[in-house]
Amino acid sequence: MGGIKDQDRIEELRKRLYARGKPTPKSDLHRLKDTPQSVPTSWRHKSDTPVSDNKKVHPDPLPSDQKNTLAMAPKKRKRSYRIKLLLVGIIVFVSAVSISSAVLLFGNKSISGENITLAVSGPFTIGGGEVLPIQVGITNDNVVPIESATLIVEYPLGTKSANEERNELFIERLTLDTIESGQTVNVPLRAIVFGEENDEKEIKVSIEYRVQGSNATFFKEADPLRFKINSSPITLRIDSLKKVSSGQETDIELTITSNAQNALSEVLVQAEYPFGFDFTRADPEPIRGQSTWLITDLAPEESQTITITGVVIGKETDEYAINFTIGVPGERDNFSMASVFATAQTVFEIEQPFLDIQLELAGSVNGEAVVEPGQQVGGAIVIRNTLEDTLYDIQVEVQLGGNAVSDLDVGPPNGFYDSLNNKIIWDVSNAPDLQELFPGKKERLSFSVKPSATVQQTPQITFDVNVKARRVSESAVTEELVGTAQGIVKVASQPKVLADIGYNSGLFPDSGPVPPRAEQKTTYSASFMIQNGSNDISNAVVTAALPPYVTWTGNTSGAGTISYDEVRRVVTWAAGDIKANAATFASFQVAIIPSKTQIDTTPVVIGEQRLKATDLFTNTVVRSVSPAITTEMSTETGYERGNGRILE
Repeated sequence: MGGIKDQDRIEELRKRLYARGKPTPKSDLHRLKDTPQSVPTSWRHKSDTPVSDNKKVHPDPLPSDQKNTLAMAPKKRKRSYRIKLLLVGIIVFVSAVSISSAVLLFGNKSISGENITLAVSGPFTIGGGEVLPIQVGITNDNVVPIESATLIVEYPLGTKSANEERNELFIERLTLDTIESGQTVNVPLRAIVFGEENDEKEIKVSIEYRVQGSNATFFKEADPLRFKINSSPITLRIDSLKKVSSGQETDIELTITSNAQNALSEVLVQAEYPFGFDFTRADPEPIRGQSTWLITDLAPEESQTITITGVVIGKETDEYAINFTIGVPGERDNFSMASVFATAQTVFEIEQPFLDIQLELAGSVNGEAVVEPGQQVGGAIVIRNTLEDTLYDIQVEVQLGGNAVSDLDVGPPNGFYDSLNNKIIWDVSNAPDLQELFPGKKERLSFSVKPSATVQQTPQITFDVNVKARRVSESAVTEELVGTAQGIVKVASQPKVLADIGYNSGLFPDSGPVPPRAEQKTTYSASFMIQNGSNDISNAVVTAALPPYVTWTGNTSGAGTISYDEVRRVVTWAAGDIKANAATFASFQVAIIPSKTQIDTTPVVIGEQRLKATDLFTNTVVRSVSPAITTEMSTETGYERGNGRILE
């Protein structure tokens, strides 16, 4: 029976193992009995055999019901394991609740940038050029101090410091060192801001810091301070004509007035000219080019005026505009605008000219001519009335200028030359036809000049023509009309090229008979020189051909480069650039083997020399030619006359 019971228990255990999730069947419980049991006093072997012959083996002392109780022991061990798991879960839950509670209770005391309050305050509007007061507050709510704190302030372009130096501010870094826990630090700042009226600007503030025990740098940024410029520190007024004739000289007057409470310094003024506006001059003169001025100091309500003079060139009814900008110059580039105070614009229209004035110089009608030194220049002024009204009492003046004006060589056929003021004048007294000029009619006035030959550098004569006339308008009001024209005569440089030959002159060792003999070789040293005139020249080149009986030895010396073309038999000397009134030299060696047919002759050694260069003043090509060189050397070299005649 015991074997059957054991088999049943094993089967029951198998079912339990493979029946997961099913409820555990209830087991029958057995009560303990109070029946006293006898306990053996000695051990027995498993084989149930007696230990010795004189001792008996005791039977199993446990009754069958206790054996059943012992069989149920594994179930009690399984319950103990589940209890332990339950206790572990309870401990984990309690720990999690404790930790989360601690975080909720003490988390606001952790080290964080959220515990740093950074605020910046200031006015919302301010006038341009005024001092902007700024207040920055930093509060440290962390449980530990923040160390190496640095306040960083970023200003808009054109901002300047409020101290005496007025330095331009870009990014300012202020060292705050350590801010203790719970401490509040207030940092006052002052800056001068600029801009156009209604410009919106902002200032950015941030802080960098470290905490004890860490090398990391942390960053905190505040909301930027935004403000508006409610007034410009500068006002502009432009006075100019609204209608001008093409080619007419006109003035533009720019008045700059300070509207700031404090004195302004380093105010930059820039003009932008349209295509067709030809700048003539300005008062005061620009500090750079033709369009940039700098006002060093401008007191409150003080005004300064800039007058620009120029010529407008364009077609009838064309409109042009000149733009002006005023502001603060950049610290790194004084000619660039860091911040703008104000802008202004003037617009003018091209109208039909009342006088068509044409200036002719040396046959050129474009107002510019280039002449050679000592050349007489003929000029003429042609005036045509383009209006529908008659012009009266016309006055014409030609102002002569430049460094080559020669008072004795000015010849107005019917005008008057004022040598004291260098003016040629025509009016009704010496040109009666100027009393009236009907619509569409022309009047021609002639003159002549001759540039002075004594000017050593860039000789020129300038011509400024001014014409005044009267007309009666439709409202019977007399109007004075003005017309202008300009011209210039430039005198070109006149460089010269000179050449000669020598024998053993010290440059190269020469050999052969002198005078030369037929069918014998004689070498000569040739020298070239360029003597420049009144203007700088560039790309100066001298060329010369060698006859068939002359050969090139290859020996050269001097400025520039010398080359020889064997096919064309041409020597080329590239002398390069030469200053006004300067000279340059070069030498080379040639050999001659005369033929018997040349006996009793002085044959050519080097053909004529041709110089070509560019005049940098007149921007024209200048040329010069020197005659060919023969075997006859100068007697100043120590040789007798006839030293170049070929002997037998």
